Amino acid sequence: MKKTIVTPMTILMISPFAERLHMGLMAAATAAAMGRRVTVFFSKGGVGAIRQGGWQSLKSSEGTPAPVMDAEQVEKGIGDYSVLIDALAAMDVRFIACETALREQGLTVSDLISRPCVDIGGLAQLLEAGSGGDWLTF
Repeated sequence: MKKTIVTPMTILMISPFAERLHMGLMAAATAAAMGRRVTVFFSKGGVGAIRQGGWQSLKSSEGTPAPVMDAEQVEKGIGDYSVLIDALAAMDVRFIACETALREQGLTVSDLISRPCVDIGGLAQLLEAGSGGDWLTF
């Protein structure tokens, strides 16, 4: 019997645009559902996706508010932000908020969502978590 080697998946979330962040969350959920160890690293504009209430203030690259985009997704049978966040929490996907990005945006750990748990870290931690695996950037 052939043994399957499962490599880690690291997803960099740096965009401030809701549709890109949504796609990154979908990629994370898919990889986790396939049994991969997934780390999602939020930096630059991507930190807005994990700020408490932050998703509601984001917009798509075309200016559509994230809640409107979510409603359109749900109508089409596509998981919205809250469904994806719940799924990622249930699959123990690791979220890391970039310490430097938090400083840049004037945020603290108390400003972030609590589910899934968000660790605070830097690039060294990210490189270690993703060693030997695949990387995607959104």
